[in-house]
Amino acid sequence: MIRNRHREANLNPSIVIAGASGYIGKALIPKLLEKFPTAKITALSRSQQQSTDPRVEWKACDLFSLNAIQETLPAHIDVAYYLVHSMGPTAQLDQGNFADYDLILADNFAQVLALREVKQLIYLGGLLPETDKLSLHLQSRLEVEETFLQFKVPTTIFRAGLILGEAGSSFQILLKLVKRLPLMICPSWTQTLTTPVDLLSVLTALVDAALKPEHYNKIYDLAGCRPLTYVKMMQDTARQLGAKRLFLTVPFFTPTLSRLWVSLITNTPKDLVYPLIDSLQHKMVARETHQFSSDWHERSYFSLLDRASLKTHSGHSLFRFRARRKTVRSVQRMPLPPGRDAEFIRLEYQSWLPKALSPFVKVRTKQTLVEFALIHPRFVMLQLSESSGGNSKDRQILQITGGFLAGAKSRGRLEFGIVLNRRFAIAAIHDYRPTLPWFVYKFTQAIVHLLVMQAFARHLDRIAQAQELPIVATANPIALKKSNG
Repeated sequence: MIRNRHREANLNPSIVIAGASGYIGKALIPKLLEKFPTAKITALSRSQQQSTDPRVEWKACDLFSLNAIQETLPAHIDVAYYLVHSMGPTAQLDQGNFADYDLILADNFAQVLALREVKQLIYLGGLLPETDKLSLHLQSRLEVEETFLQFKVPTTIFRAGLILGEAGSSFQILLKLVKRLPLMICPSWTQTLTTPVDLLSVLTALVDAALKPEHYNKIYDLAGCRPLTYVKMMQDTARQLGAKRLFLTVPFFTPTLSRLWVSLITNTPKDLVYPLIDSLQHKMVARETHQFSSDWHERSYFSLLDRASLKTHSGHSLFRFRARRKTVRSVQRMPLPPGRDAEFIRLEYQSWLPKALSPFVKVRTKQTLVEFALIHPRFVMLQLSESSGGNSKDRQILQITGGFLAGAKSRGRLEFGIVLNRRFAIAAIHDYRPTLPWFVYKFTQAIVHLLVMQAFARHLDRIAQAQELPIVATANPIALKKSNG
C-alpha cells in the first residue's frame, strides 16, 4: 500500500514553489512539468501572477503571515521548493535586517509543511566557506537550513555560488562591471576562489532530486566548472564579449569602498550589493565530497558562458516587487530566557512597557483586548486584539485594531515568536500603517518604537542572566552542521 502511494505521488505529484516568480522559480516550472507532465504546481509569489498552463496555479501569499500560508497551501503536498531570499524591500519602512526577515519566512513556511506531512522540502541556499566567521548574508543561509532541519521535514539542501544566467543578480553585477569599466581596480577580494554554476546545472539538480528518498536529509554543493578567482571570471567574461579590459590588482580588501563603487557603477541597489560584497572575503568553493553531479570536472568557466545570456538589465529590475506605500515592518531579534515561550514574552512586554515608559504610557487589558494609552486611559494610542487563530506557546499574535496611531485601513499586527531551536525570540510588527504624516512618523514614532524594543531586548537579557544560565547574546550565532553528517 505504501509503495503504491509513493508510485502515485511520483506520477501525479502536488508541488509547491515558494518564490516562484523569481529568476530560478520561473525557470524551474517548465523543467518540473517536463519530468512530471501530470503534476499540479502551486506557485507562490508576493503579487498575483497569471498562468497560461492549467497545471500551474499562481497564488499571492504573504510568507510573513503564518495564517496566510496555512490558507494558501494545498492540503496535500508531495514536494515543496523554497527559493525565497529577502534582500529586497518588504515595506516602505523596513526596521530590521534581511537575516531576521529570512528567519521568520523560513520558520513560517516550515511550520506549515510540518503540519501537512510533506514528503520532501528542497531548499536552494549558498556555498559556505570553511570558517565560523561568516558574513551576515552567509549566516542567514545557514540559519534557514537549521530552521528547516529542526522541523523534521525530509529536506534536501543545495548550496550554490554565483549562478550564470540572464537574470542572476550576482552575474548581472559582474557583467555590468566588465561592460562599463575599461580599467578595473581589483581589490584583494577579487583574488578569492569561488565555484560558479550555470543555470541548467542548478535546474537539473533541483528536478532530479525530487521525490527520491536517497536524497532526503542530504546537503549538496553545486558546481558548474573548476574553481577560479573573481578577477579570472571577469577576464574570461571580457574575452567572451570581445572587449579589451585592463585589470589592476591592489593588495587591499576595502569592503566599504568596494561596496560603494560596485553599487554606483552597476546601478544596483545597495541592499543587494552590500551583503554580497561582505561575503567575498572567504573562498566559497564547492566540496568535491558533497557534489550532486561530477560533470563539472570537464568544464571551464569560459565554456559555461556559451550557455549564459550576456545581456545586462537595469539594476532596479532585480527587485521587481515594490512595497505598498506608507507600510511599516519592524523586526527585532531578542535573547530568549531559558525555559520561556512566546506567551511569556508577550505578557512580559505588556507588564514591562508601562513601567519603562511611566508615567507616559498606560496598558489596560480587557478580555482579549490590549490598549496602550498616552498618560490617560482615555487617550488610546493603539488597541490590539488577540488573534482568533494561530496563537500558540511559541507564536503570539496581536492584531492592531484601533487607536489614534493606527490607520483606519491598517491590517497591522504585533507578533512574538520563538525561533532557531528556541535560541531566540522575535518581536515583529507587520503591515502597520501609521496615521501620523509619513515624515513625522519616521522621525518620531518609528524611532521611539525601535528604542523601546532594544530596551526590551536588554530587559530579557537581564532575566536570562538572573537565571544564571548561559545565553547566546550575539545577533546571528552559528551553531549549524556544515555537512551531511
